[in-house]
Amino acid sequence: MNQGEEEVTELQQYEKVVKYIVKNTPFGQANLVIKDLCKIIGNINPQHPIMLQALRDHNEEHLALIKGQNTQILTSVLNSQEDFYVDQKNNETIQVDHEKLEIISRSQVELPSDPELNTLRDALEQQLNLYLSQQFNDKVCGAYVMYQGDVTDYTFYLGITAKTINLPNFFCGSWISTWEFTKTQLKGDLKVQAHYYEDGNVQLKNVNTFSEGINVDLSAASESAKQIVHTISKLENKHQAGMDNLYNSMPDIFFKAMRRPLPITGTKMNWNENVHKLVANLKQ
Repeated sequence: MNQGEEEVTELQQYEKVVKYIVKNTPFGQANLVIKDLCKIIGNINPQHPIMLQALRDHNEEHLALIKGQNTQILTSVLNSQEDFYVDQKNNETIQVDHEKLEIISRSQVELPSDPELNTLRDALEQQLNLYLSQQFNDKVCGAYVMYQGDVTDYTFYLGITAKTINLPNFFCGSWISTWEFTKTQLKGDLKVQAHYYEDGNVQLKNVNTFSEGINVDLSAASESAKQIVHTISKLENKHQAGMDNLYNSMPDIFFKAMRRPLPITGTKMNWNENVHKLVANLKQ
């Protein structure tokens, strides 16, 4: 085996670990984590296909909001196709820069659509934007709505994302929910993540799943959209109330114990002392 083959084999050993670490990195820190992983592994840079794919998987997992001139799109496995994303409403395919979170190019395409389902999609988008403005008015947030099928058999997919990123103060958080519904059933998944890493590493991860009966009437799209988003709001607010109760019930001594090993230092944790151990663990 020559040196080039040895390097490829070694990188392949790292690939699964790298993808897992980057995919589960709190949103807003992926580029920093990738740079650190490159230093730990060696012989690799952030533009390597392994790192680029890991970053794409991360952004799709966290519904990254990509903004461009007069448009924006959320990255998701649902609207992902090869090296672009589908904007169903505007009949476009969009290429993005996952590192800079910018739109590279847009192309017009003809996508299958149904007038009645389009009406419901537009009504849902309007109601979701209203919900976002009321619920997450001080956060970076966005939503998507898309569907598959026709009026006889359809499934709608909704995504909601809200982020607060404050890297200078070593804090970031995200609220991500994905929903799908048919004529009679609404299902959803919610993921909440917060990360505080000033001279330490404290994370909150909270997940929940939902299932609720609904009744969609395509002839009354506006009212159906209101009811669906109202149901989503009710379920998410109930989850938030549960998190608040959990937080308030935690013994005060727990937080006092946490504050002692987490002093205000204005620096991130020094990983240099442990880098050799990290490399050894990655190779196992």
